[in-house]
Amino acid sequence: MKQSVSVEIAGQTLSIRSDEGPEYVQELADYVDGHLRSLSGGRRTYSLQRMALLVAMQIADELFREKDLRARYRARVEARLEALEQAIGEHEAELAALEVSQP
Repeated sequence: MKQSVSVEIAGQTLSIRSDEGPEYVQELADYVDGHLRSLSGGRRTYSLQRMALLVAMQIADELFREKDLRARYRARVEARLEALEQAIGEHEAELAALEVSQP
């Protein structure tokens, strides 16, 4: 069930409707606000719109890097699983050959 959560980002209060709990929504807001503060260095030299776009680019970069890392990890796991399945298949074939050769 969606609920409304009020958060503050860059000094502006926003009301966000979400299925997630208020703690999670606040955590997201704090994350974005932290990026804005870090980027601005506490100064108000850029427009909020420009800063929001720069933060969006930073967060998109983080997302893409995490997706790439996940894809590489997944490929490594799949390769190891394939090698393990092959080794098990070879072992089963050897066991079957031993059973046939036994009187």
